[in-house]
Amino acid sequence: MSIEKKPGKLVQRVLLSVAYAIIRSRSRIKIERNDTVGLKPPYLILANHVTNWDPLYINCYVDEPISFVAGASLFRNPMLAKLLNYTGAIPKTKYKNDTRTIRGMLKAKQHGRVIGLFPEGNRNWDGTTEPLIFSTAKLVKLLDLPVVVATISGGHLSFPRWAESHRRGPIRLSLVKKWEAGTFTNHTPEQIHEMLTEALAHDDAEWQSHTGAAYYGKAPAHYLERLLFICPHCEAPGHLRSEQDLFGCTDCGYTVRYTHQGKLAPFTHSLRFSTTRDWNRWQLKRLEQAIQEPGHLAIWEQVMRDPVHLYVSEGELPFQSLGTGQLQWSADQEAALSFQGERGQTYSFPFAELEGLNVQLHHKFEFYLGDKLYRFLFYQPRTSAYKWLKFITALVQRTPRLN
Repeated sequence: MSIEKKPGKLVQRVLLSVAYAIIRSRSRIKIERNDTVGLKPPYLILANHVTNWDPLYINCYVDEPISFVAGASLFRNPMLAKLLNYTGAIPKTKYKNDTRTIRGMLKAKQHGRVIGLFPEGNRNWDGTTEPLIFSTAKLVKLLDLPVVVATISGGHLSFPRWAESHRRGPIRLSLVKKWEAGTFTNHTPEQIHEMLTEALAHDDAEWQSHTGAAYYGKAPAHYLERLLFICPHCEAPGHLRSEQDLFGCTDCGYTVRYTHQGKLAPFTHSLRFSTTRDWNRWQLKRLEQAIQEPGHLAIWEQVMRDPVHLYVSEGELPFQSLGTGQLQWSADQEAALSFQGERGQTYSFPFAELEGLNVQLHHKFEFYLGDKLYRFLFYQPRTSAYKWLKFITALVQRTPRLN
């Protein structure tokens, strides 16, 4: 199968019935609104992105196989590539211009497909919609299709990106036909981007506060250090650790409890933040301030060194191992990352030459250098790939000479 030929109705029903059964066993999902009923393709679905299950959440309630835009690195897995190609998925190089994505979407429109797109470009980390990729606005105008906005509520709380397992609780899905074809003919990309940003804005913490939804699972705080890496009490980076429902700093002892409502409760000290969203917002601002302070980078130098497996993919080829070693950053060479292999091999990655920095799942940090895609797999489960992404981003944005 491909974009040109949809999977048959029988195959679609069998596959989706299995997916539906799995979803129902894990979460209490409810459809609040579904404007795709009776809506004839082609049309475009734009959705917030909170779990790996989002495409299935949506496709289980849309009576058409959806051609989702998927990360190009997924197609480097031969078995997964067969499944993605069968369903008509459209490859996209994350955070880089990719003309084949445009061609694929135009082909999908030509063949009467429903096109699915997650404009954030990746799963968000704290349940709040991330800034949308600006080129989405240009794509929406180019495709000139009816646009359905899918909003998944409770998805982050049911399986946070930083977590190892799901929590059973409510998920709400709404599919709202927001715009007709032709709506954006006289709009600029900037105007469209603003409209999309407003339509896709969602905050799981705020939604939970209104609904009182609860989510039950084992060790709910486990691996929260993949998201949160600066202590709000002593402001030390890299010393936070989770255990069952507790999360605290090994330096100063500041500890909170992660509740079934996805909130934080005081345990040892007065509470600084009641949600991981607020803690994350604070730590990112604190990171930006810290790297401006004289002498503070030396503290981060001790934090920015973690064991990894290094892989590289050239062109569209599968990943090849370059060995195991340590990914590190040094204040003496602050405009680059380095990899020191266990067998003596070394690689340097200047920030000025890196493109498409992103994190896959929670533990695969990737970027392009030329036509090569490098992947650092953090195999120790408490390591934060998110820390590396945000630290490098903050450094690059700090001063023009790093750009």
